[in-house]
Amino acid sequence: TCLKDWAEILLSQKDFVQAEEKIRSALDMLEGLDSDALFTLGLILSEQGKDEESISTYKKSIELNAEDAELCYNLGIKLGEKGDKRGELAMYRKATEIDPQMGGAWINMGTTLAEAGNLRDAEVMFLKAIECGEEVRTKAMLNLALLLQKKANDLAPAGDLDGAKEAINQAGELVDEAKPLLDAKIALGGANSEDAMYASQLKPLRVQIHRLKGQILAGMGDLEACEAEFRLASENFGDVPGLWDALARVLDLRGKTEEANEARAQLQSIRNSL
Repeated sequence: TCLKDWAEILLSQKDFVQAEEKIRSALDMLEGLDSDALFTLGLILSEQGKDEESISTYKKSIELNAEDAELCYNLGIKLGEKGDKRGELAMYRKATEIDPQMGGAWINMGTTLAEAGNLRDAEVMFLKAIECGEEVRTKAMLNLALLLQKKANDLAPAGDLDGAKEAINQAGELVDEAKPLLDAKIALGGANSEDAMYASQLKPLRVQIHRLKGQILAGMGDLEACEAEFRLASENFGDVPGLWDALARVLDLRGKTEEANEARAQLQSIRNSL
C-alpha cells in the first residue's frame, strides 16, 4: 500500500520513471492481482507514450474489476487513439452504464459518433452530457452547438430551410447560455487549459452562427429578420468586417441606401485600422 501511495505521489509530480518503478514493485508484492495498482500503472504508461502496454494493463485491470467507470473511460480513450473506434465506443458505453453521470464519456461518445457522420446519435450523447453537472456542462453545450451548426449547414443546401433555421437557432441559444457559465468559471479561477481553449472558440463560433442564420433567413426571403440578425451581429461583434458587409448588402436589398452606406463606412473604418 505504501508503494502504491508513493507511486501515485510520483505520478502527480510527473516523475513517471520512478512512479513506474514503485507501482511495479507494488504489483510484484500483490502478484499482479490489484486492479487499482494496474490502473495506476496504465496511467503512468500512458503518460510516457507507451500506448500498447498501457492498453494491455488497463485490460488486465478490467478483468479484475469490470465495474470501474474511470478505468473503462481511460481505456476507451487509448483505444480511440489507436483507431479502434468500435472498442472505444464500447468502453465509453460501459463507463456510462456503471456511472451515468460520467459526462466525459458521454461527450467522447458524441464526438466519436459525430466524426463518423452519425449526427443524430451524437446529439443524444451531448444532451446526456449536459445533464451531468457543471464540470462538463459548458463543454457539452459547445460541442452540441458545433453539431447543430453542422446540421444546419447540411440542411440548408438540401432545401430544408425550416430545419436549418431551427438547428442554427438552437446552436445560438447554446453558445449564449454557455458563455456566462464559462466566463464565471474563468473569473473564479476554476478554469483549466481546456476551458481556456473553449473560451477562445466562443467568439468565432457565435459569429459563424450569426452569418449562417442570416444566410438562411435570406434564403427564406425573410429580409426583415435577416437585417435584424446582421444588426445584432454587428452590434455584438463590431470589429468583424464581414458582418458589416453582410448588413450593408441586406440593407441595399431592402432599399435602405443611406443605412447601407453607413454600414460600409463602418466596414472601411475597420479595414483601415487593421
